[in-house]
Amino acid sequence: MRQYKLFILFIQVAFTSSLVAGFERTAQPTALFARAFSGAAFASESNVWLNPAALFGIASFRSSLFYSPSPFQLPQLTNYGLLIADDIEGVKVALSLRSFGFSLYRETSGSLTAALTEIENFGVGLTLSLNHLAIQNYGNATKVGIDIGSIYTVTSELAIGLSLTNINGATFGGDDDIPRVLLAGLSYRVLENALFTIDLVKDVRYDATFRAGIEFSPHEIFIVRSGVQGEPSRLFGGIGLRITPFVIDYGTATHDDLGLTHSIGISFAP
Repeated sequence: MRQYKLFILFIQVAFTSSLVAGFERTAQPTALFARAFSGAAFASESNVWLNPAALFGIASFRSSLFYSPSPFQLPQLTNYGLLIADDIEGVKVALSLRSFGFSLYRETSGSLTAALTEIENFGVGLTLSLNHLAIQNYGNATKVGIDIGSIYTVTSELAIGLSLTNINGATFGGDDDIPRVLLAGLSYRVLENALFTIDLVKDVRYDATFRAGIEFSPHEIFIVRSGVQGEPSRLFGGIGLRITPFVIDYGTATHDDLGLTHSIGISFAP
């Protein structure tokens, strides 16, 4: 197992030396991580990096941060992020930051997101991101990415969402090194305290795959989450603890060869 992980790390360093960037958006809030990154149709600030329109569901100030130390037990893959969001005269606005990597190779994205509801039950959103890539001894570069998205609330239980990431085709010079992804999602509130989410994911570089997750609150204090994704096949799970005005989240994911990945997060809603 150790030799395998070292091999993966060697491959990673080889790619970074070739100036191939990732920006795969695996750095995500813990609640979203625990649902296998599914939720493109779920209006919540934690899903804003999936779909900018997810921001339209907030009614007041929100802030959150997450931290994933040593994914697959490799500290070089550590990632973290933070977000603040608010409703400013009917326009939902968020500022966010995500970072992935270590001293030799680091990806950092700072984003501004705006979302609003022009038609009843229909929200649209736009994100502008500055994607910064820094590789030791090779220099650094910054590119602007644009994401758009929408969510339509069909009923109080059912919503559908669509988002397009990096629609302007920003690149650092490799073939689609900043992913261009289409997400089509559905969220269904099975019960008042139980939510099911599923997304179809199509990266222009790969075949389509899926992500599905559930979120269940057996008590007003506790939240249980689980999820599964297609290729690469992985299982996810996690719990949340509401201690008003905070929510503390933990998530974990399995990999057949590389072991566990952990994520912790905290959000604040006064």
